[in-house]
Amino acid sequence: MSPVGDGVPKGTIYKFTLRSTESGFYPGIARDQPAAGAMAPAGATGRTVTSHPAPWTRTVSVYVPRQYVSGTVAPFMITCDGDGRAFNVLDHLIPLKKVPVMIVVAIPNGGGDAQGSERGLEYDTVSGKYSDFVETEVLRWSKRSPR
Repeated sequence: MSPVGDGVPKGTIYKFTLRSTESGFYPGIARDQPAAGAMAPAGATGRTVTSHPAPWTRTVSVYVPRQYVSGTVAPFMITCDGDGRAFNVLDHLIPLKKVPVMIVVAIPNGGGDAQGSERGLEYDTVSGKYSDFVETEVLRWSKRSPR
């Protein structure tokens, strides 16, 4: 049994909202729904996917462990799809000194999935655009979270 139980010190979770209207990287798209009975153009294999401009908002969570000393340098981890499951895991592993004191930034996707969606555009594009978005826009706002 783990020596860390119900009395484990819980980290603090700060939240902020990002809006596509403020993004220089992702102004927002959404996949169009095909019309009922729509057929692909002659000679096409598969379905034609179209998109339209659509704004998004996402609430980013920043986890700061109780053991973090304000103003000190700490490693950080980025999670995608806004997955906050790491927060509870770190609450238990940090006091056991299994991992260092670290901050987590949990970023939800912009919505939808696959080709023609904001999530597809963010995760499926083979380029450095998403990492530039994280570094330039998300981390800039994360640093403003109170500590």
